[in-house]
Amino acid sequence: MKKWNKLFKVKNGQLTWKESRGRAKAGSPAGTSHGDGYKTVRIDGKAHYVHRIVQEMKTGKKIRTGDVDHKDRNRENNKPSNLRQMSRSDNNKNRRGWAKKK
Repeated sequence: MKKWNKLFKVKNGQLTWKESRGRAKAGSPAGTSHGDGYKTVRIDGKAHYVHRIVQEMKTGKKIRTGDVDHKDRNRENNKPSNLRQMSRSDNNKNRRGWAKKK
């Protein structure tokens, strides 16, 4: 998406700022971890999940419905090749199936 491409770059699954913004310097990692493995970044006072931003940058389309799934179940791995969009129902089935394998 144009908005994200103006603000960020993605390298090896790491979202970085293109320009200095507030206390964040250009080239520094974007996003804050909240202890559950997911990272969020604040834009104009609103929090956005980093994995959703990366997926939108990869596809060039806004995610209107559904979830973004981490194929390897590692919430910190936001490489574009590790993300896929799926319905909430399929993502929940996937989650249950993964739990049984452990």
